[in-house]
Amino acid sequence: MSPAAAWAASLAATVASTYALDAWAAVTGAGLVASGLLAGFGHQSVVAFLLASYTAWVFGLRAGLRANGSLLAATGTSTNVLSKLAYDVARRRFGEGTAARLAAAVAYTGTEIAKEVPYYLAAFGAAAATDAITTDEALVFLAGANLGAACYEGVLARLTRTVLGRDRGHASFDTDWVPAEYLTDYYRTVEPDEIATIAFLVDAMRHAERDQPILYFGTGPTLHHVFACAEAASEIHLGDYLPENLAEIQRWIEGAPGAHDWRPFVRYTLQCEGNTCPTDDEITAREDLTRAKITTLVRVDAHHPRPVNRRYPTVVSAYCADSATGDRATWELFMRHITGLVQPGGLFLTAALRRCRGYTVGGKTFPGADIDERDLQAALCPDFEPLHEGIEVIPTAQHGSHGYAAILLCQARRA
Repeated sequence: MSPAAAWAASLAATVASTYALDAWAAVTGAGLVASGLLAGFGHQSVVAFLLASYTAWVFGLRAGLRANGSLLAATGTSTNVLSKLAYDVARRRFGEGTAARLAAAVAYTGTEIAKEVPYYLAAFGAAAATDAITTDEALVFLAGANLGAACYEGVLARLTRTVLGRDRGHASFDTDWVPAEYLTDYYRTVEPDEIATIAFLVDAMRHAERDQPILYFGTGPTLHHVFACAEAASEIHLGDYLPENLAEIQRWIEGAPGAHDWRPFVRYTLQCEGNTCPTDDEITAREDLTRAKITTLVRVDAHHPRPVNRRYPTVVSAYCADSATGDRATWELFMRHITGLVQPGGLFLTAALRRCRGYTVGGKTFPGADIDERDLQAALCPDFEPLHEGIEVIPTAQHGSHGYAAILLCQARRA
């Protein structure tokens, strides 16, 4: 979606949502007064009920905040135009991550609080203007309006999650992703997909321009692909959308206690390079070299036409775009933006899950784009020409445990 379309959609959604919320809350408040359910309550009981209604309102608001954050991250749109404005301003200044999400949440919450003011003015204004409406009835009206608003926020949140595909069984990267679960599920040993992928990357690095920076786009919390380029690259730049993934990598760089053990993957990388029996010292030396070459950890977002403000002679993006969305059109958009980071004549290395609609992490299912070699070929044309044998299809026999049975491997050069 273009920026102009995202703003137009957000503005329209804000207007519709505001009118719907106000109408529903007012009807709920008036209906509670008219029902007479609280007519026999004393003043203190009515005040206590009003305070309790704010608890329900907070829970509804919390659901709305989470859904709005996911909507912004996935589509760049919002049902609250001020929240979108705050999100976009913070993102341009501080990049993706906590600052942008916090700014969006503050603007969203502030707007919802401001919407309470007209209800108080109307309720107490009416109570002051006529003896037919008592102060307690005004408080009951406000409590009913809060309950109506809470229900509305919950329904809107559920509708938003449905639009984003969560109710089709897909977890959210913004709220459900846990790096430790991913590392435990996939990287305790060198599994069949990585046996093929690491061997592919080692071979492909022979065609990369030496002593130049290399970008890994969408690295996740992992480093198993990075060891293959340590000798060839002048610098290694690692980019990912989630700050917690980059934090996991930083822990390994710093040698923090509990950081993931990548030594089995380093050993296999060295074996692919021709060292049939690497010693512990040789494995440590490759780890140290990789740490020294990693100079940049950067938050990136494939929704943006220029996720990084430069181009590279070599870009590696393995299991990124296809594993970030269940929507084919969004995958194509991600691929355009990622491959756009390759400079003319540069090398693009990619791997993808073949015909995967979802993969499991920690018992949760995250989306897959369900692509095959024809889709990948179309995404690379006409700007890239696959090298050697074109796109490789490698069976992995991992469908039962992870959700896919084959992978795609491709190295291509930009025209």
